[in-house]
Amino acid sequence: MRKNYFLSLFLLMTAFWHVQASDGSKSTNPNGNSANTTMFVAPVAPTGLAGTPVGGNSTRIALTWNDNSLDESEFQIAYTTLPTGYSFETTSVTNNSAIGGITLTGLQPNTLYYIWVRALKNGVETPPTCTPQANMPTDGPPPGKSASCWSNLVMVSTNQALPAAVTGATVATPYSQRTNTLYFFDNSNNETEFVIERTTGGNYTQIAVIPGVAGTGQRMYVDNTTQPNTSYSYRVTSRNSAGIALPESKTDFFLTLPDPPLAPSNPSLTQDGLGLNFIRFFWINNASNATGFLIQQSVDNNTWVTVGSIPSGDPSFKAENLIEGQRYFFRVIAFNTGGNSAPSGLLVATTLKRVAPNPAFNLAAKTISTTQIDLTWNLGTQDGVTNNRVSQEIYRSSLSATDGFIRIATIGDYEASYSDKTGTPKTKYWYKILTANFQGQSPYSNVATATTLGPPFAPSNLTAVLANDALGNTVIKTTWKDNSDDEWGFTLERSTDSTFATGVLKADLDSNSVAATSIPIEEGLIYYFRVNASNKYGSSKYSATTKLDVVVSAAPNAPYDLKGTATASEVALKWGDDSNKEAAFDVERSADGITFTKLASTGRNEVSYVDKTVAEKTKYFYRVRATNVKGNSDYTNVLQVTTPAKVSASIDLVAEDVFQVYPNPTADAVKVSVSENMLKESGMIIITDKSNRVISKTLLTSNQSEYRLDLSNYSEGTYTISLRTATQQITKRVYKF
Repeated sequence: MRKNYFLSLFLLMTAFWHVQASDGSKSTNPNGNSANTTMFVAPVAPTGLAGTPVGGNSTRIALTWNDNSLDESEFQIAYTTLPTGYSFETTSVTNNSAIGGITLTGLQPNTLYYIWVRALKNGVETPPTCTPQANMPTDGPPPGKSASCWSNLVMVSTNQALPAAVTGATVATPYSQRTNTLYFFDNSNNETEFVIERTTGGNYTQIAVIPGVAGTGQRMYVDNTTQPNTSYSYRVTSRNSAGIALPESKTDFFLTLPDPPLAPSNPSLTQDGLGLNFIRFFWINNASNATGFLIQQSVDNNTWVTVGSIPSGDPSFKAENLIEGQRYFFRVIAFNTGGNSAPSGLLVATTLKRVAPNPAFNLAAKTISTTQIDLTWNLGTQDGVTNNRVSQEIYRSSLSATDGFIRIATIGDYEASYSDKTGTPKTKYWYKILTANFQGQSPYSNVATATTLGPPFAPSNLTAVLANDALGNTVIKTTWKDNSDDEWGFTLERSTDSTFATGVLKADLDSNSVAATSIPIEEGLIYYFRVNASNKYGSSKYSATTKLDVVVSAAPNAPYDLKGTATASEVALKWGDDSNKEAAFDVERSADGITFTKLASTGRNEVSYVDKTVAEKTKYFYRVRATNVKGNSDYTNVLQVTTPAKVSASIDLVAEDVFQVYPNPTADAVKVSVSENMLKESGMIIITDKSNRVISKTLLTSNQSEYRLDLSNYSEGTYTISLRTATQQITKRVYKF
């Protein structure tokens, strides 16, 4: 503004000396002629600037003003979100209308903007004399143009932003008859509600409006009004006061389930329904909407097993692989996609009895690979009448020689070998064979066992003890038991915590190793150890973890070479660590170099500290020592540091009663009291944390002298609260606990 003022004065003086000067008989014109000079001035400032946010849009503001000039070429609009600098837009003059206007676009949603407008004219003219106002832009006119004064200031807030569109609408499966759950993803933090619509193939109809939820994430709506066997699709939108977020999110069409069918009835044996190992029966289907039948079987009329599922077209079933001479219970359940019917009545029948063949013998197992074990055996004798074989069954267990056997194959009566290729690596398996014919089953063969190839077995019996090496240095000696003969090596791990997440050291050792030395070690720590073995097939499980508590033997060695750098608000210290025994370092400070006070303690191996409690332009003395349960080391050298003066703009500080902050310290919030004199100026209250990051800004208003600032969501520590105006700044420190 000062530059514009002197420029205006210069142009006025120049124009004055080119205008005819007359006192009635004298003239400054050397030719005696009257010199009529025309004065050109800048355009007249616009007035009546007004603005409104554009409805349904969160990034636009519509502006209008009174055009008070006849010779302007365009208007320049300045806008900002104080305290940032101004941005500028221009608009051309059309038809010399008495009303000017423009719509600002690309703005930030839900944000207060400060806006001015002035007229521009082509050519450099005499600048007007303008009265400064708070927050008025200070930018001069564009090159080659003259400008009017700025209009009045308007402050306009943009609308709230439209919420983000809903995505991922889907219906939970399995679908139900009358209740189905809609899921969708909420991508917005500012919606007020969600609109749920539904269709069966025509237009969508609104069925519910549910409130918005703070934060984003998956949402759900339970629709209790669907009908069985009906096709539906849902459509979901989010909205708030700014409007509806598009596009909508739609689900695929889905078909609700039908009602379950009626139960079957009267299960009965067929004419040839009984055999040595089968039972065949039929029933009556009472349901027109059944898609199939489940056949359930029991040997005690208590525990039921589903043994078959067949389509609804043929209501009969043959239960096979049954035990000879065994009584069985059967029942039938009809089903469709809507569920199961009640069970039918019971069918009770007993299979025929037979005579078992002689068992196989001399069963042997041989390991081939990580997944294959080959079996061989001798076939049992036959008499050609009662004990002839019909089939053989291979059984396997991974638990023991007596438990956990399951059938893995059924082979012909003449085969005497089998390759099991379904094993898992490094697993021990037990095998046995059962021979069967139409008259019964033989006893099992002998049990054979083999172990597939794979990673080695885990080591065990891991121990760790303190020992001395050949030079007399203290080391940790670990030993363990090697439980495998196929490992390629071992990996020994050491950590300072039981989860092996911190301070981990690893040592790769040769095969057949059963001991290792672990260094370096620090006294006062607990070390945890574990070991595993590996080969070409992978690594074994870890051994059980063992730990060793290394006790402190003596006071630590002294730290050395204390150095530091200073600013006006902090002193950064650093020193050397010459001990493996310290539990911490004590940092001490003195104002005179004689009387020292403990300032802080750092952790083990932490060789730096920043003192943020210093004052500017002050001399301090520092020293550091190591400490543990056995005592303290000697001190480092004494470091002398003088903090420099703070570098700041020339801001006047006002009296204490102008700006008060209380309570201090505080647990949740503080109140800020501002004097009436300060309220006459535009300004704000700013909160910064200890890293000088701005975490809160509050504008001063002319009719409010007390403000409540919420600190409940911030961590414990010291915060700076500043009251800033165009001419003054006051700073207070507050401690949050």
